[in-house]
Amino acid sequence: MIRTLFFFLFYLIVSLIFAQSKESLAVPENFNPVLNMIASEANGEIFHRAYTNAQFLEQLLDNGTYEDIKLAEKIIPGLLSTQELRKESPHYGGFRWEVETPLVDDLNAVEFVLDALIPAMIRNQHKLSSDKREQLIHSIRLGLKNIAKINVSNTYTNIILKDISNTSLGGELLNDSIIANRGYKRMKEWMEFTDDSGTAYEYNSLPYMAVALDVLSKLEKQVKHKPTQLRAKLMLARLSLASGLHLHASTNRWAGPHGRAYHNSYISEGGWYKLEEQELKTIEKWIQDGTVPFWIEELLTEKALPNTVKETTSRSEEIMISTSLTKNYTFGVATRNMFNQSNRFIDWQSNVFCSNFVRPNHEIPGVFYTRYILDDKWLGDFSAGPGRPYDMLIPDMGHFQGVQDANRAIGVYIPRNLNALEHHSSAKSVIALPRWDNNFDEIWVDDKKVTTFPFQFQQGQTVVVSSGNVYFAVRPFTISNLSTNPQLFIKELNDKDHTLTIEMYNYSGPQKTFWELAYPGTFYQGQPQNGFYSEMANKTDYKSPSDFAKTINSGTFEDVCDPKKTYTGTETRKWLLEYKREGRALGIEVDLFDWFQPTKRWTDKGEITLPMLESKWAIEDRSGDISIQNVQLKTKENEVSWMYVSPSKETIVAAYHGFEDSALRLVFPDKSSVAFPNIEAGILIWHKGILEYNVLGNDQNPIVINKGALNKIIQN
Repeated sequence: MIRTLFFFLFYLIVSLIFAQSKESLAVPENFNPVLNMIASEANGEIFHRAYTNAQFLEQLLDNGTYEDIKLAEKIIPGLLSTQELRKESPHYGGFRWEVETPLVDDLNAVEFVLDALIPAMIRNQHKLSSDKREQLIHSIRLGLKNIAKINVSNTYTNIILKDISNTSLGGELLNDSIIANRGYKRMKEWMEFTDDSGTAYEYNSLPYMAVALDVLSKLEKQVKHKPTQLRAKLMLARLSLASGLHLHASTNRWAGPHGRAYHNSYISEGGWYKLEEQELKTIEKWIQDGTVPFWIEELLTEKALPNTVKETTSRSEEIMISTSLTKNYTFGVATRNMFNQSNRFIDWQSNVFCSNFVRPNHEIPGVFYTRYILDDKWLGDFSAGPGRPYDMLIPDMGHFQGVQDANRAIGVYIPRNLNALEHHSSAKSVIALPRWDNNFDEIWVDDKKVTTFPFQFQQGQTVVVSSGNVYFAVRPFTISNLSTNPQLFIKELNDKDHTLTIEMYNYSGPQKTFWELAYPGTFYQGQPQNGFYSEMANKTDYKSPSDFAKTINSGTFEDVCDPKKTYTGTETRKWLLEYKREGRALGIEVDLFDWFQPTKRWTDKGEITLPMLESKWAIEDRSGDISIQNVQLKTKENEVSWMYVSPSKETIVAAYHGFEDSALRLVFPDKSSVAFPNIEAGILIWHKGILEYNVLGNDQNPIVINKGALNKIIQN
């Protein structure tokens, strides 16, 4: 007892001496000394956000000088004033997003606040006065009860991970096994849910994939429960791999498509929340500080190019993302947009069809993206709610389906909410190219260069954009006309991004309702058609934009739709689109009656399936036998495993996710191997002859056959 007390006092004295030798954190210029909270501005108004101040509180406690702790204790009352403390409230224990919000609206606020408070208290509660410590512990307990009551779905990736982390770590902080066990259980459930498809449902999201990485990293480093720690390590590795495979060295960007993305992210003009403007630079820093594993580093270099990455994010909803990465560009297409949340704070954010490309003579790389737009509403016309900027996003008011084969793709849109309940004056799909520069960029229609806007083009013509080092071509398929007005235009917008748009109208005219599009309805004959073929190319591959257009026009376009009829609830109305040229084919067939029916997609190689993960450098599947560059991973068939081999072959990562025990064997090119007879789950990291492993199971001792590539073996 005396020895324990001595060591505690010694630790306390050393901590105090160390704290006094550090400089206090600078107080931000936007700190409000009246409320003792950081203020934020949105749309000309001032807000005091709970999560921003919780994060600042965490930073102050971590830095830990006398002045830091003094300021931290001043912040606590204002921060806790945002918590709902009325027991009769349905959101008892939750937090308001900001002080100025009268009621709990955004249910995620509690997750963001506790994501900062719980780790801060795990590391620093001894630095606080007893009353402030007790206030925060009580607040955390109430917040965790609110989180358990909400019980968010597994499809909301960044929030379910915050639930898991907050509940696991919070339960351990409070020494409450019931709370902690709920977190451990949810981790296992989410992992199993994700493994049904391949990668996280909230796919490749900016910034929320980065949020997911950050949360998993903190969980792995701080949770005491070993099975949860390993599962966090496995999923951090898997999502870090997914992220690395989409980072593009030539542009420093995070290639699409993106399940969710905010405007400044998808036009390459600034990060959001965790991400810097150049997302690749953030991940480089995270490699250095250990937030994400070191072994993805080669994926951030030109060594990883070219590559094509395919990942399934929802098997039941047929959502798969495909990305082609080359030296000069990325091109990403989703099979579908996310459609799991009817929520103005979350919905309409999918970036389903997009590119980043090298643009010499410009500081920022080139970009294009698509949207379906109602009533010509653009950036600045929408805010999710108080405190959310109007320039945060351009809502996509369509449902999308797509298919891609390397540099070729087909995209198809239908409108949301174009029916008999609302009046609308226009409905169109838009391909947008921000930062259009007439001094460097050109746009052609077949063999004609377009220099004045707006410019009307015709069905059967091919539009070619010449920008940076690439050509990008678009040729519309059938675009249903719900009016008698012209439909196809190229426009130069007078917006802050100076955007050039290719617009394909289903309707333009006076405000009206659309009885024939209303379902349930007695006039419903299916959704309007709105599709396009597109292709990217390096400029060096063609003589000119007109040469590229001529080549595309030499291919065969098939555009066949079942005739209109009134839907009774059982019929289908198929629309088939296909493009063929030079022995390659690409096609898609959708149902205009029921958009969410299974869709056929194919290339000349056959029907496109939904791989868990497929790329040059990494594969995930349930085959039980994965081979990449003469490296082989063998596990139990029908269970999930994956492997990554770096471009230099200096790093190999192999993982088995389990949930049934399996033998695991990793075989190197020289036929040396390491095996585990029976594990529940595990990850092996081989780097330049050194193998580190972390496994769950009764038999954790590796068996080495022909030492060869294995100079050293370390158990983590």
